[in-house]
Amino acid sequence: MSIIPPVLSLIASLSIGVADTLPEFDTPRNCEAAMKAVGGSQIQTVQQCIADERSARAEIERQWGTFAASLRDRCIDETQVGGGPSYVDILECLRFGALAKPM
Repeated sequence: MSIIPPVLSLIASLSIGVADTLPEFDTPRNCEAAMKAVGGSQIQTVQQCIADERSARAEIERQWGTFAASLRDRCIDETQVGGGPSYVDILECLRFGALAKPM
């Protein structure tokens, strides 16, 4: 028996309603992990990362309702694939997605 259909069903059920709210990330932990991954360990660099992430989250919250729910879902899903989740990445995805012209 294949586990793929139940896994796909679980994934689909988890993504329903994602666009309604912005997920909560452990920003300090994610920034520390990112700095370790690139060989950085300076406290100032981690603090700048945290500041950038908090600023991006605040910007996303201000503009959240202006983005299509499908774009919000896609950007949240994309930022959580490979590596730590990032509000900076979500904001970049939302901005580029909003500029993209439908084909």
